[in-house]
Amino acid sequence: MIEVVDLCKSFPTQFGLLPWLKHRGRLPRRTALRNVSLEIGRGELFGLVGPNGAGKTTLLKLIASLSIPDRGAIVVNGIDAVQHPMAVKRQIGLCIGEERSFYFRLTVRQNMEFFAALAGLHGRAATQRIAEVVKLVDLAQMTDARFDSLSSGMRQRLSLARALLADPPVLLADEPTRGVDPVHAEAIRKLLRDELVTRRGKTVLLTTNLLEEAWSVCDTVAVLNRGAIVTSGSPRSIAARFKRRLRYDITIDRLSDALLARLRAVGGVNLIEPESLDDGVALRIDLEPSAHTLTDLLRALSANGTLVRDLRSENLRPTDLFGEDEGPSDGA
Repeated sequence: MIEVVDLCKSFPTQFGLLPWLKHRGRLPRRTALRNVSLEIGRGELFGLVGPNGAGKTTLLKLIASLSIPDRGAIVVNGIDAVQHPMAVKRQIGLCIGEERSFYFRLTVRQNMEFFAALAGLHGRAATQRIAEVVKLVDLAQMTDARFDSLSSGMRQRLSLARALLADPPVLLADEPTRGVDPVHAEAIRKLLRDELVTRRGKTVLLTTNLLEEAWSVCDTVAVLNRGAIVTSGSPRSIAARFKRRLRYDITIDRLSDALLARLRAVGGVNLIEPESLDDGVALRIDLEPSAHTLTDLLRALSANGTLVRDLRSENLRPTDLFGEDEGPSDGA
């Protein structure tokens, strides 16, 4: 249903005439997405997990044809999103967090009537559809309340209801449970999983920074960090990878180019960038906890008389995929 191939997107970091003249028309840019590729099947609930600033919202806006990629292809239900953006928009319902396009002085019903008209719904058909979607998100009792009287969680649920007005085959939901109380957050997850995907066969792309949320409801999960896909697969397969791996923090007295090459040649070893210390070098290494792999690692370390001053291990967790640096924030 959704295919993303080698997608790249960047944004200028400076604006205005003076920066433009200073850089001779080539303003410095910040990369938001780097060579992102995804395939999302029809009737699948796909989770995009990542820390704040990973590029999740930027990716959703590109798929929804609200922005144009620098490079790459996006195909939604067989339609090229770059060549035919209006046709793609008719296939998609977009629920973006921190929604600001509702009219604050209008009631819930009046807001929904306005957006229903934009979606081509009028009269009795619009009334029936509005009643259905506000009931789905448990806001039927709030239809006569002004938008500015709603809590942040209610506004989030109303944004989800608006995305479903035209009954699109694809729903893009950007952190739909953010700011929602635990009871209604669970209800939204159940709505996405049981009602929209299982019962109605819709394709849902859900972004979240809550690993537990993605693990509990998604068929497939991709981890996005600093604009790039780190790993993807079923929640069970991703969790299994981390159960089989350990992270070693090792301090040695010195690190030569020859030793660095030997370490990288050890099978099953992922060597993270070494860090120089006052009394040596710190290494962080991920590997499968087998006697064979660990033996090869220790042999490589001691091959030229390297002194191992400290060695500690811990289980590698899925959250370690995010890293300590969350990277730049999402573009507009």
